[in-house]
Amino acid sequence: MARFHVYMICLLLLQVSAVAQSVLTDPSGNVSVSLSANSYSVRVGQQLIVEPSVLGLQLGGIFLGEGVTGVKILRQYDIKAAGGNKSATAGKTGANKNAVLNNSRVYEINMKGLVMEFRLFKDGCAFRYKIPTTGTLQKELTSFKIPAASKVWFFERNSDWKLKSYAGWWMHTSVDSLPVISSSGPVQGKPLVMQLRDKSYMVITEAALYNYSGMRLEAKGNRTMQVNFTEGDKGFEVQGGQYTPWRVILYATDLNSLVNNGIIAALNPAPDKMLFKDVSYIQPGKAVWSWITRKENFMQPEEEKRFIDAAAKLQFNYTLLDEGWETIWPDKWQQLRDICQYAAARHVKVWVWKDSKWLRDPQQRDAFLDSVAMFGAAGVKTDFMNSEAKPLVDFEIGFLKACAARKLMVNFHGCHAPTGESITYPNEMTREGIRGMELNIMKEPIPAWHNAALPFTRFLCGHGDYTPGFFSNKGPTTYTHQLALFYLFNSPFQCMAENPSTIINDPLYAPIIPLLQVLPVTWDETRVLPGSEIGELAAFAKRKGKVWYVAVINGTEQEKEFVLRADFLSGKGNYEALVISDKDNKFMQEKVSIKGVKKFKLPPTGGLVMQIKMGSL
Repeated sequence: MARFHVYMICLLLLQVSAVAQSVLTDPSGNVSVSLSANSYSVRVGQQLIVEPSVLGLQLGGIFLGEGVTGVKILRQYDIKAAGGNKSATAGKTGANKNAVLNNSRVYEINMKGLVMEFRLFKDGCAFRYKIPTTGTLQKELTSFKIPAASKVWFFERNSDWKLKSYAGWWMHTSVDSLPVISSSGPVQGKPLVMQLRDKSYMVITEAALYNYSGMRLEAKGNRTMQVNFTEGDKGFEVQGGQYTPWRVILYATDLNSLVNNGIIAALNPAPDKMLFKDVSYIQPGKAVWSWITRKENFMQPEEEKRFIDAAAKLQFNYTLLDEGWETIWPDKWQQLRDICQYAAARHVKVWVWKDSKWLRDPQQRDAFLDSVAMFGAAGVKTDFMNSEAKPLVDFEIGFLKACAARKLMVNFHGCHAPTGESITYPNEMTREGIRGMELNIMKEPIPAWHNAALPFTRFLCGHGDYTPGFFSNKGPTTYTHQLALFYLFNSPFQCMAENPSTIINDPLYAPIIPLLQVLPVTWDETRVLPGSEIGELAAFAKRKGKVWYVAVINGTEQEKEFVLRADFLSGKGNYEALVISDKDNKFMQEKVSIKGVKKFKLPPTGGLVMQIKMGSL
């Protein structure tokens, strides 16, 4: 979703009269918000998707929003998508360039001193508060009452790590069971994804999380979720005049519209023109990684050079030196310089890992980053924030700024899900906040149904460092299932779990090496294909330039038929596909002509990958 928009803003009117109730609409008239006293509700057409829910803040012991008898619209204006993408960073971190560009309408509201902004799109809405005075914010009263009979997807991990690292399995329940479904308590992380009674979809999440604590959602009963913070009742400090993050409600009639919703990106501010005057260093790419397959010779310089050699053969762009490079090497900075020079000679660049606890102090952080840049690394992976409390959110933003000043890219681990930060700070190439393949070495192997849910849940928020392609430790999935994850899971820094030497030297992988060599990490167009169901089947067609890729995974333990109707191919010529599928616990490769309808059998937890070009392959 990391896409920058250029807008033409048209001021329409100024309205200062107070009324008991106001109805706000997006420019198309599809979405409407009804405001009455300190509550709101949301409709799409005639369908009520958020029932009357509370608004308000508790700041310095005072409840803002209580006792409201009138709603005053201070001003209203439209933001029109001007078309085209003129940002200098366009395409560098964009996971999907065809995210929908919507016209929107902005309302500035005053409810007895509580000033808010609402922004309405044809496929959702968002609102935020303007903090009236500096002080301690103890609570947001903001709530979301979900329609009856809704199915809700949430992530689960039965430990206190659940909301520290967002590394839970994605599963579903009924909306009524949310207060009791989790053994760790009624608080859930974002996003929450709902399938409504009519099979349409709604998502509750946030955008533009800056200078504030991250939003969690507490089930209060009666189908109501209320904003919750890590800090609890003690609250956190806010500044008068600042805005809270946006509280976001996305709506879609189908999964394709849901995946291509562009609201989160639209709600984040553009990059600072001075900080990102030079963006040439921001380069999406594929990375090899020795940590997850580490053996006795892990992090020895000669072994890391073998990873670099293999990366070059696979036409990968980066190698990641994870935990251990600073402690194993006796002269770490000189060795880093040597590794960076060795890699550069092979057209590979180097990333380094660092525990965030050593970077919390700005002086220590800056000294480390100065050395990293001086000795030739391209990016930093920092880990173990393990919280979305305001101090940790502030740390992340400060880290992005400090890295941008030194032309370094960033990968966050042990963190919350994204809220569009890479729009404002395009040197953020990826972040974790996801249950990924490293759990396979922790004796908690990733099930296929979790993977089949991720494109429609966690990845709605933005990129994710799942580290796909763990072929030698694939858990209860197949080889082609693992291959398909490279195409399904967006990450402009796509870090492969498998040892690249294994892929080069084992004949098993020969059929997929040509695909890995040209694997895209950003996309020009994305289509969710018919047959997709959250947690059961994820089927996508993605385009890079003139080449289309189809990736499908079976999230069930039963054989599934996938029917491909290639109506996304717009040209009139002949198309041929290189098809990789599962057969006898190995890759099966074949070439087929793409005409009309093609049927494929996916084995239990299996996968399918196709590279489609016009003419002969």
